Amino acid sequence: MKVAVIGSRGAKNADTDLILRNLPHTCTEIVSGGAQGIDCLAESAAIILKLPFTCITPDYARYGRLAPLQRNLEIIEYSDMVLAFWDMKSPGTRFVINECLKRDKPLKIITI
Repeated sequence: MKVAVIGSRGAKNADTDLILRNLPHTCTEIVSGGAQGIDCLAESAAIILKLPFTCITPDYARYGRLAPLQRNLEIIEYSDMVLAFWDMKSPGTRFVINECLKRDKPLKIITI
């Protein structure tokens, strides 16, 4: 199962163990967006678990300032499930949560 790990860039109370504790045992690949914070921790979790890691980064040349939102949609489409680590403030994480709900994408929200 391809699991997207997304969340706030400024997540100060999160660490790799938090991600490891919340990944489903059926996870075969970790997907994230290459930003600071949760995305970097997702890559560390993939290394620890020796799982493939797919990084989908924003394409600013193609989408301009909307690139991060488009990247988030690509992450949702590519993944089988989304783990959202949310500080209850991040508009990007809120966007992903709302899109997952609209699409009936399996989603687990972890407040941080």
